[in-house]
Amino acid sequence: METKILVVNPNSSKTMTDSLQETIEKTFSKESFKISYFTGPDASPRQIDGEETSIESMKACLPLIVDDQESVYYFQNFDGILIACFSDHPLVTEIKYRAAKEKSNVSVVGLLDSSIHYCDLIGKRFSIITSNKEWIPILNNSVESKFLTRNTIDKNLWKGTVSTDLQVLDLHSPKNFQQIADIICEENIRKLDSEIVILGCAGFSGLQNKLAKRFEKDGILFLDTIEIGLEILITMIKFIKSQYK
Repeated sequence: METKILVVNPNSSKTMTDSLQETIEKTFSKESFKISYFTGPDASPRQIDGEETSIESMKACLPLIVDDQESVYYFQNFDGILIACFSDHPLVTEIKYRAAKEKSNVSVVGLLDSSIHYCDLIGKRFSIITSNKEWIPILNNSVESKFLTRNTIDKNLWKGTVSTDLQVLDLHSPKNFQQIADIICEENIRKLDSEIVILGCAGFSGLQNKLAKRFEKDGILFLDTIEIGLEILITMIKFIKSQYK
C-alpha cells in the first residue's frame, strides 16, 4: 500500500510551499511515496516570526487537519505528517495528541525536534542559523529545555542560535546569500566553532548544497531541516509498517 505523507506549511505563503515542494521533489524524486502539500489558510500569518504567530497559525490550521474528516488534508488519511516550520510548533503536539486519542498510527514530526535529535546522535558541535532576532531566545529555550541529551550537554556540543537579521520570506532571495554566508562564517563557524550548522528556517530550504560548496574547506555539515525531517519521518513510517506485515 502506497505511503502517504502530508507536508504542512503553517503560514499562508504559497510561495514558501512551492519552494518546499521544489526542494523535496529534487531530493526525493525516486522515492516510492506520495506527498501532499498544505498551505495555511488566509487566517494564518504570512510568516511565522515568533510565539504569537506560531499560535495564530496553529489555531488556523488545526481544524482543517484534525476536525474535517471530508478534507483531503484530514490527518488520518496519511501515514506521516511533517510540520514544516523550524520551531517547537504547537501543531506537532496538538496533532500527536489527537492521533493518540483516536489510536491512530500516523507519525508526526517537526523541523526543530528532528534536526536536534539528529545532531544529538551524531555527537558533533552544532549551532543554528535562523531568520529574525526574535527567534534566538525562543529557539535556545526550546532546544535547551526539551531536546538535548545528557551526552550533548556534558560535552558542550550545543553552541546556540545565530540570527541573519532577515525576515523569513527574504532568506531565499539570491541577493541575501552573501549576507547569510558572511554571518555563518563569522558567528557559527569562527565564534561558535560549529561542525554542524542547522539551517533553522524553512526559508533556507534549497541552500544546503550552495553553502556546503562555499565552506567546503571548513568541512562544515549544513543540515537542511526539511530533508532531515522527511528522512526521519519516513524511517518512523517504515518501522511502524514493518510491525503489521
